Amino acid sequence: MNDLKCLETFVWVARLGGFRAAAAQLNTTQPSISARIDQLEQHFGVTLFGPPLKRSTLTREGTVLLEYAERILATMTEARTVVSRADAVRGVLRLGVAETLVHSLMPRLIEVINTSYPDLVVDMIVDTTNVLTEHLLRGQIDVGMQVGPVADPRAVNQRLCHLPLGWVASPELPLGDEPLTLARLAQWPIISFSHGSPLAEEIKRALGGEGREQVRLWGSASLTIMTRMALDGMGSCILPLALVREDLACGRLRRLSVEGVTLPPNGFQISYLRKSNNFLAALVARHACQIGRVLEHEARPDQESRSARSKNTIRQRAPDRLEFQP
Repeated sequence: MNDLKCLETFVWVARLGGFRAAAAQLNTTQPSISARIDQLEQHFGVTLFGPPLKRSTLTREGTVLLEYAERILATMTEARTVVSRADAVRGVLRLGVAETLVHSLMPRLIEVINTSYPDLVVDMIVDTTNVLTEHLLRGQIDVGMQVGPVADPRAVNQRLCHLPLGWVASPELPLGDEPLTLARLAQWPIISFSHGSPLAEEIKRALGGEGREQVRLWGSASLTIMTRMALDGMGSCILPLALVREDLACGRLRRLSVEGVTLPPNGFQISYLRKSNNFLAALVARHACQIGRVLEHEARPDQESRSARSKNTIRQRAPDRLEFQP
């Protein structure tokens, strides 16, 4: 039985006082109207209209059902109106974000959310990948944006973006001519991510090896602090180049060419848990991934021009190494 169509037919018969008038209103035949009323009566096990010969007056049971039917149809009409509007998406979405994305992807994502879904409230925390993963699995956030996928069968992981790492330093730091050696850079601290992060472990391996014990790798969970130390000439710094594009363009920082070191990829994932009521997470993830592709496209010319100007031996790994499938 098509419940809504039968209820709509029942309401019109009751309002117009007859099957023929309801058929004209609904642009159908009188036998079709009768068939729908019969289905309703069989479904509820009662007679809705009487007396039997006229079938135009509501019975006691019909009067009771009419109130519910009108309420159901009114609710459906309201639902159709609401879901077609941008403000149909509402509630609170808890986002956990790696700091790199706070300075690159998040401003654009917040703008999209604010414009497209004005009734959606965002509650955002910024932390390291390890902490964000823990928060997601404990249900403390709805969406996590971190380095790499969340290794849990409940998680949906989608490739977000790849923001290449690079070496930078203050022009005032007396490093000498490029390409630079790691031994030369090791005369000052090398500033990068917090030692407990997965990316820091990969950087340690990239900088490891025979004769490299003198490297002092300073870690920080704050990209703002890392950038500040580089600007102040405290040492060289390994960070996402997209974050210091303006400093590089105006000469406050210089990009370094370093030989013999392959920096790890910096691939971000957006993750959420598989739950029936998690449609907001999937919706925002789709927008975030679209913005991520734009960021990668914008970063590409800088990489290509850098490659053409220099024989830099820092080689990024193939892009497909960054694609973690859910």
